[in-house]
Amino acid sequence: MNQEQVDIKTPEYVSVQFQSAGLGSRSLAFMIDTLLIMIIQFVLALFVFYVVLDWGNVFFTDSLATWPIALLVVFIFLLNFGYFFIYEFVSGGRTLGKSLIGIRVIQENGHSITLLSSFIRNLLRLVDQLPGAYFLGIVFIFFHPKHKRLGDIVGGTIVVHERRTKKKRKNNHQSIKK
Repeated sequence: MNQEQVDIKTPEYVSVQFQSAGLGSRSLAFMIDTLLIMIIQFVLALFVFYVVLDWGNVFFTDSLATWPIALLVVFIFLLNFGYFFIYEFVSGGRTLGKSLIGIRVIQENGHSITLLSSFIRNLLRLVDQLPGAYFLGIVFIFFHPKHKRLGDIVGGTIVVHERRTKKKRKNNHQSIKK
């Protein structure tokens, strides 16, 4: 467990410790995000085929029927890439899956993820997926001492477990005397 601790030195020479997220928690968060993306794609495809194309034009008998399909393909590409890129930047390094699991992406210096580092790490997601089923990314996460995939190494980021703060309970044990 000690080897999973990541020490980050701030510019003020303060050492902050995080626990790096391993293959299991990262995979589970990715599966949740992928399931969400697949549901959105399925609903969108149903909308295009049933409402826009009226399902009769699916066999492309009309040349105008190809435009909705082309737009659907472009939107699906943008959704697959943009979901992680934009969601991580806007929500402080978290996607829906990462939030549910309790992990997030930060920069190696401990700061929140920037637009550029989010772009780089998610652009290299395409390389991490090679040759299939995220094989290269899994190998990198498994063997890297800080559990980084190629996108994290090039983007200067690290995925860490969020600290759970215990909320203080208010004692409302006031006895009412009658």
